[in-house]
Amino acid sequence: MDTFAEASPCTCAVPLIRDMDEKIDILVIDDEPIVADALLTILSDSGYEVAIARSGLEGLCKISRHHFAVTITDLQLPDISGLEVLSRIRQKDPSSFVIVITAHNTPEVIAESLRRGALSVLSKPFFPSDVLDLLPKALTRRPPND
Repeated sequence: MDTFAEASPCTCAVPLIRDMDEKIDILVIDDEPIVADALLTILSDSGYEVAIARSGLEGLCKISRHHFAVTITDLQLPDISGLEVLSRIRQKDPSSFVIVITAHNTPEVIAESLRRGALSVLSKPFFPSDVLDLLPKALTRRPPND
């Protein structure tokens, strides 16, 4: 049984098959609508295909059904921590990159996020360029701990 499916019933609607000619897929996991919607706009306008999850378990459900090249996850989520989401993503799909965003950025948070395989940790609020500048880096190199 899939480890994500064990966490909660997976009822999200994400296609299982992806055409290789499609845009690069990015998943945003954030329970704050203003942040998720802003990232959706920024990334979509830059040519990326974006899916939104409002909780960690919803995000993990989507990842269990679809490959995302990059996941951007908040650290503070309503159900499970962003660090747990990060660990599960890296365990399930080592080829996927994870960017952690947080309003509670401390040296400990940064160190733990990087130890678990995050590409980067961004402090809220951030500029659109902060996110957009990381994506080519993620998409042109091998994932961490691979």
